[in-house]
Amino acid sequence: MKKTFTFHTRSRLWILCAAVCMVWAVPLHAQTRRISLNLKNATIQQAVIALQQQGYSLSVKADDVDMKAPVDIHARNEELQAVVDRIFAGQDVNCIINDKSILITKVPSQPSSEDSPQESSVTGQVKGPNGLPLVGVTVLIDGTMVGTTTDASGNFRIRAKSGDTLVFSYIGYDERREKVGVRTEIDVTLAESSTLVNEVVVIGYGTQSRRTLSTAISKVSGEVFDNAPAATVGDALKGRVAGLHVQTSNAIAGESPRMMIRGGSSITMGNDPIYIVDGALREDLTGINTNDIESMEVLKDAASASIYGARASNGVILVTTKKGSLAKGPQIVFDLQLGCSSPSRKWDFMNAREYISFLRPVISKAYANGIEHNAKTMLSGPNAYGTGNTAPNANYSTRYLDYGQPVPAGYQWMYDPLDANKVIIFTDTDWQSQWFTDAFWHKEYIGVNGGTDKLKYAASVSYHGDDGMVAMSSYKVFTLHGSTSFKITKNLEASTTFDLSRQKKHPLIDNYYQAIGRGIIAAPTAREFDDNGDWCQLSSNGNAHSAGWYESFYDREQAINRASGTFGLKWNITDGLTAFAQYNYFDNSYRGSYYAYGERNGTPNNVSLERNTTETREQTIRDIFTAHLNYNKTFRDVHTLNVTGGYEYMSQNYWKVKANAKGASSDDVPVLGSGSIFTASNQDEKQAMISYFARASYNYDDRYIVSGTFRADGSSKFAVGNQWGYFPAGSVAWVISEEPFWRNAKKTANTFKLRASYGQTGNNGIGLYDAYGAFATGTYHGHTTLLPSAMANSALKWETTTQLDLGMDLGFFGDRLRFVFDYYNKHTDNMLFSISVPDTGPYSSVKANVGSARFYGVEVELSSVNIRREHFSWTTDITYSFTRNKVLSLPGEYAYDEIDADGRATGRRAYRIGGYKASESGYRFGGTAVGEPLGRIYGYKIDHIIQTEAEADAALYDEQSNGYRVGDGRMVKGRKDAGDYEWRNRKGSARRDGEEIINDEDQFYLGNVMPHSTGGINNTFTYKNFTLSVFLQGTYGNDILAGGDFLYATVDPRFVNQYKRVKNFWSLDNPNGNYPKLYSNDEYQPSTYMIHDGSHLKIKSISLYYNFPVKSWKKNKTIQELQCYVTGTNLFTFTSYKGYDPEVNTGKEGGYKVYSANVLRGMDFTAYPSARTYTFGFKITL
Repeated sequence: MKKTFTFHTRSRLWILCAAVCMVWAVPLHAQTRRISLNLKNATIQQAVIALQQQGYSLSVKADDVDMKAPVDIHARNEELQAVVDRIFAGQDVNCIINDKSILITKVPSQPSSEDSPQESSVTGQVKGPNGLPLVGVTVLIDGTMVGTTTDASGNFRIRAKSGDTLVFSYIGYDERREKVGVRTEIDVTLAESSTLVNEVVVIGYGTQSRRTLSTAISKVSGEVFDNAPAATVGDALKGRVAGLHVQTSNAIAGESPRMMIRGGSSITMGNDPIYIVDGALREDLTGINTNDIESMEVLKDAASASIYGARASNGVILVTTKKGSLAKGPQIVFDLQLGCSSPSRKWDFMNAREYISFLRPVISKAYANGIEHNAKTMLSGPNAYGTGNTAPNANYSTRYLDYGQPVPAGYQWMYDPLDANKVIIFTDTDWQSQWFTDAFWHKEYIGVNGGTDKLKYAASVSYHGDDGMVAMSSYKVFTLHGSTSFKITKNLEASTTFDLSRQKKHPLIDNYYQAIGRGIIAAPTAREFDDNGDWCQLSSNGNAHSAGWYESFYDREQAINRASGTFGLKWNITDGLTAFAQYNYFDNSYRGSYYAYGERNGTPNNVSLERNTTETREQTIRDIFTAHLNYNKTFRDVHTLNVTGGYEYMSQNYWKVKANAKGASSDDVPVLGSGSIFTASNQDEKQAMISYFARASYNYDDRYIVSGTFRADGSSKFAVGNQWGYFPAGSVAWVISEEPFWRNAKKTANTFKLRASYGQTGNNGIGLYDAYGAFATGTYHGHTTLLPSAMANSALKWETTTQLDLGMDLGFFGDRLRFVFDYYNKHTDNMLFSISVPDTGPYSSVKANVGSARFYGVEVELSSVNIRREHFSWTTDITYSFTRNKVLSLPGEYAYDEIDADGRATGRRAYRIGGYKASESGYRFGGTAVGEPLGRIYGYKIDHIIQTEAEADAALYDEQSNGYRVGDGRMVKGRKDAGDYEWRNRKGSARRDGEEIINDEDQFYLGNVMPHSTGGINNTFTYKNFTLSVFLQGTYGNDILAGGDFLYATVDPRFVNQYKRVKNFWSLDNPNGNYPKLYSNDEYQPSTYMIHDGSHLKIKSISLYYNFPVKSWKKNKTIQELQCYVTGTNLFTFTSYKGYDPEVNTGKEGGYKVYSANVLRGMDFTAYPSARTYTFGFKITL
């Protein structure tokens, strides 16, 4: 098999050495602050704002400086003192700088001696609440600009009169005022101020301060995504937001995880949230570069999401990309990441020596008297452990070594465990390592940012390449991002944003299990090539081949190009009144090419000889125009009114063309025209939506907040009369900590806010023809015609979710400890189901509004600044979510009179879709039922392992049993043998000739695939220029149905490998074994044997960063920031589950329908392992 890259041990050591070098790096020069600033035709006031945007604190009195005086500054990495002096040149002021504090004072005039006031020298020290000195605190005489700043020890000295008041101010701390009086020494301690409550969050069609937020919105800052050791935005979000569950579908490079907010809201419709990127709708976040994200908000309750109406029942994720900044000036960022990925876990399979040593003795006993399967024939036959593989084209390598012959190259030898006088030779192949290999990973990013008073710009380009840990899964993505905003006039501003991405990958064939699932379980003695150099088949199943075989016989490529462009206008009509208009164009194009070779180097494709060629083209174009007015005004300093009203129009076109050809005579020209059998199909669909929305909020003195939202959506998916949906919502908040009676408590609990919201959102996720009906081409009496394919239902309407949210925000000690709690209760009504219709026409079902469900839970976010000292800090962020659901109602056609497990009528009507019914008692269970949660797993419960043949004779007849018995070597359907499981019989289930039997009516509830608890813990430690981040993420309360348990532990071992743990299987010599006998009679049944606890805690990532002290390098005038870092992801998983990854999502793969609903999670049918990735990064800002 061709391998692009192997990451050797020395490469890993190189990364480790780089990390060690980071630890020993030390600053070489004393720190001198430098700054870059580019201002043309600006004013001093604009220059002050630009300095503040770069994190500097300025104290300046407007009466002492002409703030409208013109200034031109072009500074690139210059000393801060020189730049500040140039800004205030000619203003007759002194400029005093201490760290990031800048004090501007008027040069005092020289008074006459007789008028000189009596002053004295006042000294003192300023400390923080932790007792450590604060550097750079501004100390001013109240009412003047006379002042100073504290030094490195927190000390200050100032001349003041006895009647003066000293004002102490510092960023992040509450202001302190001290009367001088007769004191000459004044020591003060500043209290930390509340900073997080003033955080600005993005809401639908606007922004809002977190202080006045009355809804449930979680924010993730761009710092989380910068240098994120994740290939996708979804991976970087895992465990970061309470209530957001990010589920990995598989570990294929470039695959986007599935996101679900608050457990979803539907049973049969989609549960994915909607994604809004810079105001533009997206299907997912694929192609968004993590380095370009400024912030991400998750709108969870109805009051925050309802302004998006029909599409918001599953929540909204808002992404804001980075914009240009006036303060930063021209800035260039280069970020390079290099690393390797490998499987985080592997199955503990037997090697070839263990396989032969284990199976040959087992087979000799188990099939000694076999008729259909006889031990002698099996042990000497051409199979994985047999010695009959003597032909040159044998698929397996095991055979006896002839006397006097050397051991062939590449072979091993051992004495036959059944006859020590004979030597068996064999090859040993680790098929897992062929399918899952080390892979090279890299990402390059270049971004520019800057602006002037009239123009702001940001742009970036990036390239990410991943060779793919899984065979044939290489992935490449190129992204291009740009954003500009420019002032046309004083009151009119225009902005443009564009995003381009190009993805390319080479996935495996469609049937995942047939290829990888059968490939990795191949016996270790199987061969990839025979003695003639031809490809071998790895088992009796024709799909079982090596990764190299599939790579040779299949040529497949998928390419996705996305383009998004936005143009916006912002018009400040008058004080407080602003108009916005935005147009967005989005284009998503897909190209899929597939070809299956009929033969390679003379070896035929024994999966298919048809030379199947398929070309697929899909394109989605969406146009969205949005316009809205916003009025925001504060009256008498305490009454704030904010009103927004707008209109939106969305038009979407979808085209698809798919062509297939088969039967080409050769592989020389692998194109459609070479085939003899040609088929083609196409789709052309269009939909539109018109929306009106409004929001009004009132805030009294930052204490009492009330807000209301309304949206009306008209969708072309629904028939006339039901096209419009109306979605109102409201919220209130009471900031108790701003009440006068809370004044004394505020020193400890600085923030205390109660929130409540209630509202409705919609789901229009139906097919385009569910309301109108559809026709398909067909033949009638040999003539092509149109035949009905989907039944119309003009009464179809929106699926509506009503949600209550009760929340509380708490902040202690200046928000050093912050706590956010939410309880939510969602009811989804008019759920969309496909219900069956009488068999009197061409339709078997129709989509209708029937049924309802409840989704409820709690969310907790906890943030803590554990330690904050001059050179060391430690912060902790914790998220936790508890989620449950229950079906409330189902269509009337699924109603029945309830019977309990004892066969007694309860007198109640029950509703259930699917499931099972006990023949004798009439008791029904399984499927989807009112009063039961979604995601339930049903199967057989183990009662015990049958120990003797006599006990097997007395066992219940089992409809699934093969009936093979070692004693007579025959197969008699339904009977059991010693070593088989005896399943628990359900009371009132089916009988056979009056006797109890085991069939599908004897299944029980085994578990639930939905975790009730999810969360994450992030600890960040900073010491001087080092930062260490440790992030853990996990789930609790979910179960996994492990398909691998019946694939590799109980099936016919002649062709597949085995877990090492099955050595503890049952046998006459080991009656207390944990597993049934090998090749048991009913191994394929979902049962308690295959149910595992999926709870887990992952060390998701550990990152170490070092920031070089570039601002202290005297000769440096170019570099603003220089950082290197090393990161490891998916480092370890704490779990009792033995499979690849407890975070599975392979659904009903393999056809084992064991769910209570269409919840495609929780079944591990040989899913991919997650990738353990080690990354070294280098980031420089110029």
